[in-house]
Amino acid sequence: MVKIDIILPYKELFTSNGASAVSISVKNSIKHSKNKKNITVYGQYVEKPFSDLNFVGIKTKKFLHFGNNLSVIKQYLRKFNLEDSNRLIELHNRPYLFNYLLNKKNKQCVILYFHNDPLTMKGSKTKSQRLKILKEAAGVVFVSKFLRDKFLNGINESFDNTYVIPNSLDKNKKIALDKKLKNILFVGRIVKEKGVHIFINAIKELSIKFSDWKFLLIGSSKLGYNNKTLYEKEIIKIADNLGDNVEYHGYLSNEKVKDIMSKGSILVVPSIWEEPFGMTAIEGLSNKMSVISSDVGGLTEIVKDKGILIKDIDSTKLANKIEYLIQSPAQIKKYQNLAWNNYSFDQKEISILQDKMREKIFKFFFNSPE
Repeated sequence: MVKIDIILPYKELFTSNGASAVSISVKNSIKHSKNKKNITVYGQYVEKPFSDLNFVGIKTKKFLHFGNNLSVIKQYLRKFNLEDSNRLIELHNRPYLFNYLLNKKNKQCVILYFHNDPLTMKGSKTKSQRLKILKEAAGVVFVSKFLRDKFLNGINESFDNTYVIPNSLDKNKKIALDKKLKNILFVGRIVKEKGVHIFINAIKELSIKFSDWKFLLIGSSKLGYNNKTLYEKEIIKIADNLGDNVEYHGYLSNEKVKDIMSKGSILVVPSIWEEPFGMTAIEGLSNKMSVISSDVGGLTEIVKDKGILIKDIDSTKLANKIEYLIQSPAQIKKYQNLAWNNYSFDQKEISILQDKMREKIFKFFFNSPE
């Protein structure tokens, strides 16, 4: 029977209190997997990991010659005699640690997952590094076609071990359109690359013109982080100087955000950097919101047939699209229905896709009928 070990980046907290994108993605993918009982997640020790999942917390010390991530790998390798087990090892978002998981005597079955731009990550920046990964990894998985295309850029050889498996999130089945409020949301980190300044500048006049609508900013510069950056302080200052219908909420728990999204009408995702995926966008879609997004990175794939995309986004273009929806309730409902009817990120469906990949890799690697 195949065992599946998932190794998280050390910074990831596999717990409901503080989990970020990679941890949430892994948790969601395991939920409906037929291999759930045989999957163990390894990562930084937390007191209360996600329930009903196999998790091994690793405590590390940051040594002079290697950091916490490598310490996790070394402890993991010491824990098992990998030569004697049929085991899939899934390493998330740390390509520079890939070689440490290749046993010198018996090659290990390692699947490398990319949640971020591989051209900016240690261990996959160069063409030669990416070729080595393609030749030695059992599988290379990307959360978007955008990331896979970047990884394969400049590589002329053909490989059949790359996969696109998006992050997953179940629809919020409790949504009722007649209970939607006149709320327009920005949800995410309050940092420049997320385009928060574009949103706040876009709503300066809209908040006056449409005083019956609320404009909500939810998030902080870092997850649950209280010390505010200069950029965040400036955004808050602008928001405070606008009307009472502009609200800055700071960091909120996942459950609270989900509740607010379930009642919201429009979600704005104005990123100015190439989002590797865009989890916030599918959170909006899963809550039957009309989504307005910048046309960059992985966001294009997510929103293209479900919402409104803006090329070369700026505050004027964004303000025009928001006003277009506000003045046309029928268009709001149209995009809410598109979000719902064209939704393709349900956890069960993505888990089936992932399990099929694992089965294919396991059969090939171990020459096994299982």
